[in-house]
Amino acid sequence: MFLFGSSAAAPAPNFLPDEDSRSAIADALQAVIAQLGPPAAAPRWLSDAAAPRDLDGLFDFLCSVQAQVGQQDIEFTLLDVRPGEPVPPGFVPLGDPSGHLLRTYARARELVLYVVPQVFKVPSLLLGNVAREIGRLGLWQQPTTPAVADLDSEVAAELAGVALGLGTWVANGAYMFNNACCGGGCGIDLGSVRAALSLPQACFAVALDARRKNLSRRHAARQLESTQSAAFKANWDPCSKQLAALPAAATAASLRA
Repeated sequence: MFLFGSSAAAPAPNFLPDEDSRSAIADALQAVIAQLGPPAAAPRWLSDAAAPRDLDGLFDFLCSVQAQVGQQDIEFTLLDVRPGEPVPPGFVPLGDPSGHLLRTYARARELVLYVVPQVFKVPSLLLGNVAREIGRLGLWQQPTTPAVADLDSEVAAELAGVALGLGTWVANGAYMFNNACCGGGCGIDLGSVRAALSLPQACFAVALDARRKNLSRRHAARQLESTQSAAFKANWDPCSKQLAALPAAATAASLRA
């Protein structure tokens, strides 16, 4: 058996998930790539980004990322979370919203994204949340396959973010969840914030995605923070066993840095 999340995280400084977990991640990544369709076939790699600082900036940032990952036709309303204010009638969460600082709700084809304002104080955490929700929207816009339906919804969303080229953000955000601390002063209890993939698992998935997109290790890792870069490097060679099961990117790598 294998476990996703913090319970499965390998003790430091071993950044390599166990073999069962590596196989499970590869199978899950293959499933989300298949459901995402053409947007996941592109050799996209979005890494360097200035995190937005307020709600208006976040809206523009989300729209910009959507335009790059084939989600131009997905419209949403972005709202900050206000204490005691209920979700509008009829809206239900996509996946499990607990422990998330950016959360997506739907009513038929109408979408609302709620943001907890404190997330703006921690750029890597904000970008990690963006990557997950963009991945979630990418899966939502396609008919659900049985393979993805069998996955934990949060695992699927994070892996979809990786497959769409946002893996750097997923990995850098995962470090915050593992440590439950951003260095102080953010006002967020990171111990109550949830991530589906542990740092080693996220970095293994990012290594798989980089290699299927024919990126060099150096280029793929250049925007990873130091611990994440070490974890990514530790997973680069071992992921070759699972790489054959994944579809290669459609064309030669095109990078945005």
